[in-house]
Amino acid sequence: MVTLNLNELNKIESGASKKKIYRFKNKNKKKVLVDFSYSLSDYLSFINVHKYLSKTKVSIPKIFETNDNDKLILMEDFGNNRYDKIINDYDIKELLLNAIESQIKIQNSERPTVNEGFKEYNYSFFREEITEFVDYYLPLLNATTDQKQEFLQIWTEEFGKLNFKWDSFVHKDFEFSNLMYLPHKENLMKCGILDFQNAFIGFSGWDIFSLLENPRINFDEKYNEGLIEYFYNKSVKKISYKDFLTQYFFLNTARQTRIIGRWINLDKKNNNSYYQSNFHAVTIKRLKKSLFNLKNKQLNNLYETILENEKF
Repeated sequence: MVTLNLNELNKIESGASKKKIYRFKNKNKKKVLVDFSYSLSDYLSFINVHKYLSKTKVSIPKIFETNDNDKLILMEDFGNNRYDKIINDYDIKELLLNAIESQIKIQNSERPTVNEGFKEYNYSFFREEITEFVDYYLPLLNATTDQKQEFLQIWTEEFGKLNFKWDSFVHKDFEFSNLMYLPHKENLMKCGILDFQNAFIGFSGWDIFSLLENPRINFDEKYNEGLIEYFYNKSVKKISYKDFLTQYFFLNTARQTRIIGRWINLDKKNNNSYYQSNFHAVTIKRLKKSLFNLKNKQLNNLYETILENEKF
């Protein structure tokens, strides 16, 4: 049974993630040990989602051994070519396209079900996420209780106007820090996918805006429009492109909003200003662009005052 022997391991940086990842000091092993001791549910979810993704034939690390008692997973080491680390060394369009092709493969596979252990996204999850902005950003503007309630009420009303169909696999964190470039593989298999324990059933384009509207990476967005349309044409069948874009930018606007609050919360926990200093301006930029593309009068009016002093 695999065990956590720190004498054999070197810890790998894992950002804000609670799980711990270790690489063997013996480089010939080419394996990593992932420690989910902080959460049984995340441990079980990772294994469950791994089973699902294994059937879709995309690049995920092989699991060699598990330890249910200690919540450890011994799996394939995908190396060091993480998307956010190599973005300036490779053709950004190729990197993005490989990731999009992986998403197309997943979306064209059998859809996940609640019976398989996946949670289905709903309004309750949406409100919980958007509330991070209310709890951590709006207080900086000295917002009153009535203003906070109005903010949530408008988002709730606009959410209810859209005919969402939660029926697709969503990685949730399909972004540069969780994607690995595997140059020895072919086509979409060059994109290695990690950190999928938070996956759920939701909007088919969620992982596309997680990738293309990434607030941690201020990369050239000139390919975004074409890649969104390419993904839609290759995988989405049930709604019109116009409706798809409306839902895409609505949920992305909500996501960027939540993340602004998340940066403040993380900095408070860490007693520093790392996240706000490095990512706040880019997140504001992504939020404003998403609002422009969404063209929702109610939300535009809501944010006009809130963001009037934000520069980018």
